[in-house]
Amino acid sequence: MTNTTADFLPSTRERRSRRVLWLMRALAGDPMAVAATIWLLIAVLAILTDALSLLGDSRISLKARNLPPFDFGQSWTLWLGADALGRPLLVRLIQAASTTIGIALVTVLTSLIGGTLLGVIAGYLGGIVGNVIMRVCDIVLGFPTLLVALFGLYLFGPSVSNLVIVLAVTRMPAYIRVARAETLEVRERLFVDAARVFGGGPLWILRNHILPSVAPTMLTLASVNLAMVMLFESGLSYLGLGIQPPAVSWGLMVAQGQGYLSSAWWLGFFPGLAVMVTTMSFNLLANWFRIVNDPSQQWRLVSRRR
Repeated sequence: MTNTTADFLPSTRERRSRRVLWLMRALAGDPMAVAATIWLLIAVLAILTDALSLLGDSRISLKARNLPPFDFGQSWTLWLGADALGRPLLVRLIQAASTTIGIALVTVLTSLIGGTLLGVIAGYLGGIVGNVIMRVCDIVLGFPTLLVALFGLYLFGPSVSNLVIVLAVTRMPAYIRVARAETLEVRERLFVDAARVFGGGPLWILRNHILPSVAPTMLTLASVNLAMVMLFESGLSYLGLGIQPPAVSWGLMVAQGQGYLSSAWWLGFFPGLAVMVTTMSFNLLANWFRIVNDPSQQWRLVSRRR
């Protein structure tokens, strides 16, 4: 029996396992990316704990009003102290994490999908459709993101849905421009010309050739935008135009703790620290993801591991 070429090629499952193993080794080669991954995993576990209602009691308790942190004789929910109404600050931080990170993920996913599709269409089809899409992008980019968000939330009211829509619209032009530039380069390659010669339609070519080629760059851009959207959401909530009580977010907690900085510094310090560490973690992972997907930069991970 003769062996064919396919017998010597690895299966799809083997290729995926090799890819996962290689990514794990590449991650181990960057200690800062490992630390960022550990922090984000802790945040995800905390959010899941909140979603499953496994947290302790967070009711108002005036006896614990402005309780200082690091009193390990108390319940574990009070290890970071309590707020002005006696609610455990650790529980409030976890509840705010699910709000802040959840809004950032939904916003980035919305702008990623919408911006990538519009950018690919504008780059591949061009003509009147492409010009209209790009002129709308120019109009949106002509205004500062924070100014557009403030105007939109003041006009339509501060709510979670409006906050997601406003932030997604303001971040979408960046995805459209990058996707269009990538599409203009990819559509001139030989494999796209070959697909046209063999009768491939525009939709088939977009789905099977253009989008897979554009996806790595767009995912890298999305990972960078996660940190930016978190900062925008926290800033809007701090100004009173984002998340409204009784809901809670890290930016709102900083605003509520601002008046207690001289007597209860922990009320504003820990939420601000959570915003800083989480955005830094997203930026570090975005940098690692960019290096992993750029063959000319992968030597950095190898040199670090050595």
